[in-house]
Amino acid sequence: MDQNLNVSLKDKSIPEPAIGNMEPRLPVAAPSLSATPELDRSRAFSHRRRALLFLLAVAATVLAWWLSGYLFAYTDDAYVTSDVLSITPEVTGPIAAVLVKDNEWVKRGTLLFTIDPVPFRLAVEQARAEEARTEAQLPVDRAQLQVLQAQKEAAGAAERLAAANLRRDMPLAQSGTISAQALDTTRTTEEQSAAQQHAAEAALQKENETLSLDKAAVSSAHAARLLAEWRLGRTKVVAPVDGFVTHLAIQTGDMVSTSQAAVAIVDGKAWRVVANYKEYYLRHLHPGGLAWIWLDSDPWHLYRARIQGLAHGISRQQGSETLVPYVSPTVNWIRLQRRIPVRFTLLESPGSDQLFMGVDARVLVIY
Repeated sequence: MDQNLNVSLKDKSIPEPAIGNMEPRLPVAAPSLSATPELDRSRAFSHRRRALLFLLAVAATVLAWWLSGYLFAYTDDAYVTSDVLSITPEVTGPIAAVLVKDNEWVKRGTLLFTIDPVPFRLAVEQARAEEARTEAQLPVDRAQLQVLQAQKEAAGAAERLAAANLRRDMPLAQSGTISAQALDTTRTTEEQSAAQQHAAEAALQKENETLSLDKAAVSSAHAARLLAEWRLGRTKVVAPVDGFVTHLAIQTGDMVSTSQAAVAIVDGKAWRVVANYKEYYLRHLHPGGLAWIWLDSDPWHLYRARIQGLAHGISRQQGSETLVPYVSPTVNWIRLQRRIPVRFTLLESPGSDQLFMGVDARVLVIY
C-alpha cells in the first residue's frame, strides 16, 4: 500500500514555482453565509429609525404649529391703507388755473385749482340788483299802507256818523217830523258808509298781504345773493386735509362739473394697516393689543402698532363689498379658512412720505 502511494505521488508531477516569479499571497477568507442576515437586519433597523425620526419631526412640527396659535398670531396677508378723498367741485365751469403738481404734499386749505369766476361774478351782481329792487319796493308798500289805513279810518268815521243819523231820524220819521224820503236818504247814506268802510278794510288787508309778499321777495333775493356769492367762492377749490395729491389728470381749460371728481388726495394723517387674519386667531385678538408691523416698502424695520378693532362682518359673495369687505377664501384651487380684516393703528412709522397706500405688510401679534 505504501509502495502504491509512493508510485502515485511520483506519477503526479507538481510544477514547482519559479523562484524569480514568486509573489506573496494573502489568505482569502471564504464568504460566510451567516453574515448576510445580520446585514439585512441592520439595514432594516436603519430604515425604521429614519421613518420614526421623520414621523417624530412631523409630529413636533404639527405640535409647534398648534401651540404657536396660543402664543402669537402672524400673517403676511396685510397691507397699508389710508383715506382717499375725492375732491369734486361744487360748481361747474372751465378750469382757469391748476396750482398743484402730481404727488405733491399739500396742507389743509391749499389752493388746488380755480374755476373761471366771470360768470359767477355776473350772477352776484344780478342777485344784488334784484335784492336792491325788492328792498326798494318795501317803502312804497308801507306808504300805500298808511294811505289805506287813513282811508279806512275816514270810512269808519263816516259810517259811524251815518249810523248815528239813522238812529236819530227813525223816531222822527215815526212821529212825522221828517218825511219818509228823508229817512230813506239817511238809511242809504248809512249803507254806503258801511260799504265804503268794508272796502277800505279789504284794501288795507290786500296791501298788508302785498307788503308780506314783497318782504318774502326781499328774503328770496337776499338768499339768491348769498347763494351767488357762495358759488363765486367755490370757484377756488382747496384741499380739505393734509395729504398727497395723487393721479392728477386735470389741466387748464378742462371743464369740471359737480358730478365728477377732479382731484384725489391721500390723507397723510389716516395711515393704518389692515391684516386679514384666519378665524382661528380671532379669539386672541382684542382692541388695544400690541403688534409689530413689517413694511415691505421699508424692510428690516419693525414698527409698533395697536389693534384698533376687528371687522364684525364680511361678505361671502364677491361684488357686494360696498358696505362690508370681501376677503377671498381660496387661492387657485386651494380653499382656505375665512379671513377677517383687523385694523391696526401705527404707533411708529417711517413717516408719511415713506408710507404708500396698498403696499404689502406683515403683522405679528404676541399675546
